Amino acid sequence: MRRLVGFVLFALVAAGCGSDSADVPVQQDVTAAECIVRLHGKGGDGAATEFTGSVAIVSPRGNGEAWGGHQWEYATADALADAVTLVTDELNPVGCGAIAVHGFSNGASFAAKLACSGEDFAGRLRGVVVDDPVTDLSSADCALAAGVELTLYWTDALTATAPAGTDCGRIDWTCEGGSTIGIDAYAAALGTAIQASPHEDHRWFLDAPEPWAWLIHE
Repeated sequence: MRRLVGFVLFALVAAGCGSDSADVPVQQDVTAAECIVRLHGKGGDGAATEFTGSVAIVSPRGNGEAWGGHQWEYATADALADAVTLVTDELNPVGCGAIAVHGFSNGASFAAKLACSGEDFAGRLRGVVVDDPVTDLSSADCALAAGVELTLYWTDALTATAPAGTDCGRIDWTCEGGSTIGIDAYAAALGTAIQASPHEDHRWFLDAPEPWAWLIHE
């Protein structure tokens, strides 16, 4: 297993709900060989970086506000670039020689968009988990960078709430293209199979094994 590159005293800045960047949890002067990026859902928030062995768990805050918290905006080229830059800015101070991304709900759709656009964080991205996503056009024209893997988890909880063709504005969801396309079309566009989540409700599968398998090597 890769060893932690360095561990130095760090400062934490408490999280807040405001949009001021000074409220974002910040971790300083710490480096790690591998990183898992967790992308929260709509109304969620980021968190300070945590460590599990040699792996840093990096949890950036979304680039938009929604539902009393934050969300990921990615539907336009400018919004996607802004979101990717925000994630990169959280990763670089930690080092992150190898990266896995795990997004949930709105964050899952951003994760899919990021991967499908060919983003690989300068060759460091190993794989992306798309966990119970909003089934919008984030999966369209998917072209993963070489060597990047992708796994799709689905609870089926969103099928009744937003079947294919649902107007996202009507239910206050954030969707590229304005409506849902359904999980079957979404998976087909991603070019991957649908894996059953262990959860039946719309909940993050934080124990998904793929990020650890992609990163940890003997």
